[in-house]
Amino acid sequence: MTMKIAYRASKNKSRKTVAKAEPKTQATHNEVSFILVSKGIIGFRESARLIKIAEETNCTMTIASGKKLGTTKSILSLVNLEIMPGKSLVLNIKGERNEEAFREASKVISGETDSNI
Repeated sequence: MTMKIAYRASKNKSRKTVAKAEPKTQATHNEVSFILVSKGIIGFRESARLIKIAEETNCTMTIASGKKLGTTKSILSLVNLEIMPGKSLVLNIKGERNEEAFREASKVISGETDSNI
């Protein structure tokens, strides 16, 4: 919920406007999250492949590893996650083709793909 008007006093100071809450009408059914375990190292090549998958599927992906967060908007943020084999990840995908993006991204994270762009 967003707050439209928190508090406002009128010119004569006797009338006050109270907060009004507006519900968000936007549906979030095109957002999914998954918990995965990495089976390989995610370096520059794998990060570039994740970015390409996000662009092809018109989705936004974010990966959380520990206290760090990486997004497909920045290759350095993905590489900075220092993902090694056995590390737990939370993959969040937003977009209409999120299922296709998940299938391809999970192949990269699990090391099943060649990672050649």
